[in-house]
Amino acid sequence: MSPAVTAAGTSLDDALSRACEALGVRLGEIHYEIVPGDGGGVTILAEVDPVAVLGLFLAESFRAGDLAVSARVTSEDGLLRVELEGEDVSLLTAGDGRGLDALQYLSNRVLNGRIAEHPPVQLDAAGYKARRAHDLCRQAEEAATRVVDSRQPVVLGPLTPAARREIHLALRDDVRVETESDGTGFLKRVVVRLRGRI
Repeated sequence: MSPAVTAAGTSLDDALSRACEALGVRLGEIHYEIVPGDGGGVTILAEVDPVAVLGLFLAESFRAGDLAVSARVTSEDGLLRVELEGEDVSLLTAGDGRGLDALQYLSNRVLNGRIAEHPPVQLDAAGYKARRAHDLCRQAEEAATRVVDSRQPVVLGPLTPAARREIHLALRDDVRVETESDGTGFLKRVVVRLRGRI
């Protein structure tokens, strides 16, 4: 979380403008309260609100893309959870959820630019990620079986970072095989090979 700042002005609008300037954010991205100050005018204590930053970024992105998608952002269990809904959500979950993963990645990058420390963002749409995690776990187990049977590496992907993580986690405790991400950029492959083989 970024530190709070105290800002004073001749009016609430003036104090808010000064707080936004000090924090390097827009008005819709802060949480503030009026506090006692010295002399006349208005004094506020303001801080960047990660839920507001994320909600504003997503709303503007969907509006710019002319997408019929809405987002409900909550802060719980050390995460910023975002549930997406609307008739265009399928555009984000198509292609193994690459759009959803890319939007989650961008959401975290936007928050990184506004707040030094923030909870990680987790985007989902009607339980899509749980279904995908189940499918990726099945693919990982099938790949491990093929590796053991053929004694040859199996390559999965290219996959997003979130999908690669599911593969690595699915095979983490399998004593027969090991996994490694291969490639550069956002989409990489996962190589599954016999444990100890280079």
